[in-house]
Amino acid sequence: MTYTADAHIECGRRGVSQKDVMPLVLQTGIVEKGVYEVKVRLTGNSTGVQDLSLYTGRRNLIRSGISLASGESRVIDFRVHPCEYIPVVGKGEERSSPISVYILSGEGSASAELISVKRTVAPTVWIAGDSLVADYLCEWPYNPFRNYGSWAQFLPQYFGGAAFVNEAHGGMTTETFREDGHWDLIERNLQPGDAVFMEFGHNDQKRRHLAAYGGYATNLRRYITGIRAKHAYPVLVTPLSRIPGKDEDGYFDYLTFYAEALQYLGKTQKVPVIDLHAGAFSKLCELGPARWGAYFMDSTHTNDYGAMQGASFVAAEVIRQKIQPLCSLKSASTGTPPLPDPVRYAAEGTESSEKEERPVLSTDLPELPYADCHGIPEENILREAMSEGLMDPCYLYFRPQAEIPRAQFLYMLYLALPLGEKLPYSGIYHDIDRYEFIAPYVEKAWKDGLIDPQTTPDGCFRPDDPLTEQELYGFFSRASGRRAGTKRKSRHRVTRAECVAALLTFKKSLQ
Repeated sequence: MTYTADAHIECGRRGVSQKDVMPLVLQTGIVEKGVYEVKVRLTGNSTGVQDLSLYTGRRNLIRSGISLASGESRVIDFRVHPCEYIPVVGKGEERSSPISVYILSGEGSASAELISVKRTVAPTVWIAGDSLVADYLCEWPYNPFRNYGSWAQFLPQYFGGAAFVNEAHGGMTTETFREDGHWDLIERNLQPGDAVFMEFGHNDQKRRHLAAYGGYATNLRRYITGIRAKHAYPVLVTPLSRIPGKDEDGYFDYLTFYAEALQYLGKTQKVPVIDLHAGAFSKLCELGPARWGAYFMDSTHTNDYGAMQGASFVAAEVIRQKIQPLCSLKSASTGTPPLPDPVRYAAEGTESSEKEERPVLSTDLPELPYADCHGIPEENILREAMSEGLMDPCYLYFRPQAEIPRAQFLYMLYLALPLGEKLPYSGIYHDIDRYEFIAPYVEKAWKDGLIDPQTTPDGCFRPDDPLTEQELYGFFSRASGRRAGTKRKSRHRVTRAECVAALLTFKKSLQ
């Protein structure tokens, strides 16, 4: 079935110039699922055009750097796959959106015509992951330094013969991606010959039960099995390095264990691994503190410059490793990703890399998105704690009655207290590794005198042991400089809901 430009309102020939604040939009109205071939004709107007970019979907780059002389035309074809998506946690999936093309001009002006949209057969690349690979819309006026972006958004430009569907979502772990329904969208639409690119780790490392060689690897094995059962190709991508820390031995990153676990998993499961972590970490160390902030929004999330560099690296690895099915579908011309303008970056002011990582949230997030917290006695307290930033609003199930490990509590405690500068770990406890995620929080708590020596026998912090009520209020009394009440002596194991309620009360007491 073929859809032509004349058959739909909003389709047809229109103009765009560098004076336009918003991009030109061509839309077909098609919302039926499936793979389509889209053809767009671009024509330079009287002055011609330079640096024109073409996007589709949720700001997925198809082509950039297009230059056309006056009267010169070029037809660009690419593939799309309209599909369901879960945009906001707790609100369910949305039907596929109409096929849209967005055109943004650099210098000069051009006109655009949507020639045709027709059903076709082509592989789809599915993206599974967290905020490091999610789609981000554009803020206006556009500023690549101040716009969140991910490598997955910019990957389609390198492989025009495939369609791309990004189901990644902020805050996801290898566990919550399945529980919250994102994996189901991929699994029920996955076809033989498709590929699934998976990048997780940034949020897994914040959950004790999702250790690199534990729950994290187990969940990924399950995904790999499910993908192969559909006769599709699994591809593992190691988690993008954060802005590096530094100690007496040089630069380091807390995601190294997860990157190494993926390398081992790829070897044992015979799955290709794109080591984005090593590539990014090496590049960041080369750039150094004076320049690496130009690629990041905060200590973790990339802006568009960082996203474009990441996409270029992933694309090059696909070709180098001959990863199917993309390796034979490379676009003819893609160019090289642009580098940040140092003069403009210097004028931006705030150093983005010094900003602590924060969730990237939807503006219409529910007050309390957790499906398992409605109607429970602590609901109003949890709602207030959410507004105070004491809870992670990115996943669907909170598990309010689950016990909370000591290390998990310490991380939450420093959401209520200003952490200040993260300190390199000095190796106080035998059961905390120097480069695991919780290490700087343990170091800070130790130096702040918050850890009761009686709770750390034989030089062990006991990070995975359930937190008791006695230990909870022991932390509070040391943090506030006040003795805990005599009633707070129970060895009752604290639940997640009880912990959040206590943290909220404690935070208020300090104000």
